[in-house]
Amino acid sequence: MEFLHVEGNRIVNESGQSIHLHGTNIGAWMNMEDFMTSFPGVEHRLRYYAKEILGEEMGAYYFESLLDHFFTEEDVAYMASIGINCLRLPVNYRHFEDDMHPFQYKEEGFRRLDRALDWCEKYGIYVMLDLHAVQGWQNCDWHCDNFMRTSLLWRTAQYQDRAVALWEVFARRYKDRAVIAGYDLINEPTTNNQYTRMPLPYVADWEAMNALYRRLFSAIRAIDTRHIIVLEGDDFSRRFEGLDAPYDGNMVYSSHNYSFVKRFHPEMTDPEEIRQAVRKEFYDSEGFAYCRKHNVPLWVSEFALNDDQLELFAEEGVHWTAWSFKTASPFALVSAKADSPYVQFVAPYTRNTFGFRGAGSPEAQKVMDAVKALQTAIQDAVQPQLPGFDPVQHDEYFPKTISDIYYAPLLQYIYLNLFRGVDKAQMDALMASFSFSHCQINPDVEALYKRYCQD
Repeated sequence: MEFLHVEGNRIVNESGQSIHLHGTNIGAWMNMEDFMTSFPGVEHRLRYYAKEILGEEMGAYYFESLLDHFFTEEDVAYMASIGINCLRLPVNYRHFEDDMHPFQYKEEGFRRLDRALDWCEKYGIYVMLDLHAVQGWQNCDWHCDNFMRTSLLWRTAQYQDRAVALWEVFARRYKDRAVIAGYDLINEPTTNNQYTRMPLPYVADWEAMNALYRRLFSAIRAIDTRHIIVLEGDDFSRRFEGLDAPYDGNMVYSSHNYSFVKRFHPEMTDPEEIRQAVRKEFYDSEGFAYCRKHNVPLWVSEFALNDDQLELFAEEGVHWTAWSFKTASPFALVSAKADSPYVQFVAPYTRNTFGFRGAGSPEAQKVMDAVKALQTAIQDAVQPQLPGFDPVQHDEYFPKTISDIYYAPLLQYIYLNLFRGVDKAQMDALMASFSFSHCQINPDVEALYKRYCQD
């Protein structure tokens, strides 16, 4: 494979040929997310309770078995067969460094990542290496393995030192590997969640963001001068107005463009009206404006796959990777089957509990109703005194906060207790439900990839 680099607003190979990156994310693998594999809470806390409940050996084996089956060479071969040429690979720093042993690095994490890079190289798929969970938490949500609802990275020197040092390790290790298209330095940063999930109003700390980005950039460039470096906007990769102008000719900017048209405008039913609203939403986005202003490539590294956006990205030459490739439920391209051993095994948990992410039992619905009533009472009390308070935003954040901080640990006991007494062979049989050969393919999603992953 040839190294990629930036020329103006294009990504090109060493021969000068324009390369349009289009593909997917392998989320829920080296950075686990609850709703994607039907476990409760966040990964690092689940790892702790797994060893408490299942014992040191089996508590660790649960994760090893899941990692071994969830993403394999078969998955990469299939990606290549439908035209995917780019895989965004989100990683959690905890695979490479332990909080109790900072600046000491785990070879087992690199071995697993190296194996994935080898598969992608074999099938000609470029990898965007994405630090999805950064030391100290770069945002306040579950997808950076955070249960505290605040981010510490932006106000803690050692966390920043460790993030820089880890990227230096990545750069030294991978500076000569052309299969890596670029380094996505920080996924979905939010600089104004240092003390609360919902500041009033959200005001980005551009000084803090630009300073850390420049420091990371300089550290990597001192080691690796060839790989593309990717910067994301603030506020979950949506705000770009205060980001420094590009300071290197080999930079790409990443925007996350989950469309909210259907969510906030359920009254829209006409397909053409929806299509035009989606287009306006994208053209109004700060990521698009920033990249046009500075004539640099735009990569939409996360969005929910849909025809309207894919059509627009093709018109505008936007690079893209949809979220995400594989899950336990059928919304993704590839998913575990409903009658698979794992899905059936965890059904007592998924049916009879609530995690604010799906339907539960009637008893669980009563609890959700009570949570909503508490939320309404609080909002009614504070809203008259807080003119900037937006109840709509809190419809999601309030119950999720209760879940992350209080309810998820209880759910983790319920979930993990299901695995008591399971031996390694049985664990492998359960986790094999995620192996590609045992999964199902969503034909509608596959059709979109095949249609828009054509060079």
